Amino acid sequence: MHLSTLIGGLSAIGGLTLAHAAVTNPVIEPDNFNVTAALEDLGVDVSKIDALDSYTQIEARSIENAACAAACASLSFLFGSKVSAQNSDGYTAFTGSFWSVQQEEVQPRCVFRPTKNTEVSTAVLLSRLTGCEFAVRSGGHAAFTGASSAPGGISIWFKDMNAVTLNADKTVASIGPGNNWLSTYSALEPYGLAVVGGRASSIGVGGFVLGGGISYHSNLHGWSCDNVQSFEVVTASGLIITASATSFPDLYWAMRGGGSNFGIVTKYNLYTIPSPELYGGARIFLQSEFPKVVNAWINVINNATVDPNAQQYVAFLSNQGMNLATAELTYVKNDPNPEIYKQYRNISAISDNSSAKTLVEYVKYLETENPYHHREVYWPISAAVDEDFANWVVDLFFSVRPQMDKVAGSQPVLIYQAVTEPMLKNMKNYGGNPLGLADATSPVHILHVACWWDNASDDQTVYAFVNSFIEKVVAEAKARGLFNEYVYMNYAGMFQDPISGYGAANKAQLKKIAKKYDPRAVYQTLQPGYFKLEGPPVTGAF
Repeated sequence: MHLSTLIGGLSAIGGLTLAHAAVTNPVIEPDNFNVTAALEDLGVDVSKIDALDSYTQIEARSIENAACAAACASLSFLFGSKVSAQNSDGYTAFTGSFWSVQQEEVQPRCVFRPTKNTEVSTAVLLSRLTGCEFAVRSGGHAAFTGASSAPGGISIWFKDMNAVTLNADKTVASIGPGNNWLSTYSALEPYGLAVVGGRASSIGVGGFVLGGGISYHSNLHGWSCDNVQSFEVVTASGLIITASATSFPDLYWAMRGGGSNFGIVTKYNLYTIPSPELYGGARIFLQSEFPKVVNAWINVINNATVDPNAQQYVAFLSNQGMNLATAELTYVKNDPNPEIYKQYRNISAISDNSSAKTLVEYVKYLETENPYHHREVYWPISAAVDEDFANWVVDLFFSVRPQMDKVAGSQPVLIYQAVTEPMLKNMKNYGGNPLGLADATSPVHILHVACWWDNASDDQTVYAFVNSFIEKVVAEAKARGLFNEYVYMNYAGMFQDPISGYGAANKAQLKKIAKKYDPRAVYQTLQPGYFKLEGPPVTGAF
């Protein structure tokens, strides 16, 4: 069979593994969409790629991993040194630079470092043509296997797409997906500007914005996803479009919290904000002060409407035989003693490292609280803000915490944050987002367990510990009438389903939008590693 005949057949169904589906928007992807023709529009003549010619032979396609061998060889033919094969220096640099060990352990077939959006389009189309799975990586700060690296597939690393530019009146910053928050803030600091972004330096712009994005500035401006002017998006057909409140507004809405289900973002255009010096740091308390700390935490939440310059979280943990609470208290002005934090200041603390910091200095400092090269798990739930419940959960955590004492290198932490009334109000900006929180009438308590440990042999023990604790907390929240289905995607664990937590109506709307822009479900089936529209990345018992 001739190459063009076979590829024409593959193109008709969008790839070897994808079923035909009706197309609802012919502008994005018509029924007669042809992958080969789309590649030709990008200047790629598939007949010149020997790896594809060999792959079309029936015998070759039956060989294990043949699809990704062909896809990676094709990328290498087209882009040369931008593609790194296993055991190369570029490949090792990729796998060795993830935050969690689970991500480091993933072995993609190849790593592709594009430098422009059309190269991303080419990679997506080659994935469709061969049926090879892919993943995309911005910062690589997820805590589970395959979140931003494709086992045996194509891992697209945005490291070289790292420009940060301002528009003429400096109201919008255009940020490449290869940036983290340190590089973003560093580029904007000379202008006295920032964007609503992450709180630790190495967290990538991409996943953070697409999952929501709690920021130091969120009481003033909302979450990061609520401050996007537009997204530059590579659709499943390789088409590059700009989604905004006025251009493809349904896609714009979906991507503000809907994750990687609709396309690959190659530019994030975020509204800028002023960036004065901040004041803050960690104030640490002994267990005897926990009830006072919880009360202070709740009062800061309730006073966010009075002074939205405050941003806080409280972490509960054990260290050197002591049970501690560490309150990270940030004020987005250089004020060492704002009224909203006076209750915290009046609680006896064993240490306080608060100081004046630029935003760049702050994210560098907080990075030290999230060390690299550990096995990691995050696991959040949500509930109404309730003081008795918050104290009950803290007591439960420390009652079960000793179960982890025999797990080498383990450090479980219970962390309290909240979606305040100003944040909820800002979730209605620019047409709103799909998170399902904007209609909440009172603040929402986001609590999660984070844990790191040393050995893969303890994975199941750690997952079972966290799951058991979370199950007890959920049951208690439901019994008290406090439980909220919302799951914050940026903290979600691999056994969780954040999209379902957005509510049935929003989930249905997200699925409708995904079908419109990706009618053959490329981003559901060929990019399977992160949080999809149907179920968690990992199902079954652990």
